[in-house]
Amino acid sequence: MTIVTTYICQLKLGKIMTLESTLQFLAITLFLEVTPGPGVMFILYQSAFSFRNAVAGTLGLLTSNVIWISLVATGLGLVLTQNPSVFDALRYAGAVYLVYLGYKIIHYGIGKPKANDNIHAEQHKSTWSSYRQGMLTSLSNPKALLFFMALFPQFTRPEYFIEDIIYFGLLKMTCLAVVMISYGVMGRRMFNYMGESTWANTISRVFGGGIIIAAIAIARG
Repeated sequence: MTIVTTYICQLKLGKIMTLESTLQFLAITLFLEVTPGPGVMFILYQSAFSFRNAVAGTLGLLTSNVIWISLVATGLGLVLTQNPSVFDALRYAGAVYLVYLGYKIIHYGIGKPKANDNIHAEQHKSTWSSYRQGMLTSLSNPKALLFFMALFPQFTRPEYFIEDIIYFGLLKMTCLAVVMISYGVMGRRMFNYMGESTWANTISRVFGGGIIIAAIAIARG
């Protein structure tokens, strides 16, 4: 019997998490997802290029969430967090990447208004690049692993650990997808409204600055 079939049987038997637990999990997750952070800044910046770039970036964030949840489910997350030298190395490496990403955004902006002055400015951006950067942006914050390890045990049960991890993991990623796509829509409309004005580059650079601030916070622990 597959995990899905087993879970449906548990649902019929009233053995899975209550509606109250599900709503509590959704409330916590939605609150954290809508709070501006590196992921939100990144998606808003991607929306300056196109809505497809924002979607690709969101898929990258979702991929990294699968990795974090898998680490929690397999117990490897506990191994990483209990090894300070390894965890700190990941934290500093992630901070360096975010500083690099923020610098690129600040230096080049979205490129449209100054494309003639700067041949390196990004007028167009591939969705693969947005996907890759989205995944790395999330993986650059290993403190997300601490969040997953603190949150999931509050809602999972030892006897149904795998089923509960899958259930709440899917809820977490659904919340992430809905929130980030919403930010992508809002960002796309904002940049469409501003058009080719220099304000578009100015605002995109603000997002880059926000990512650098987040990187400093990650490095400081």
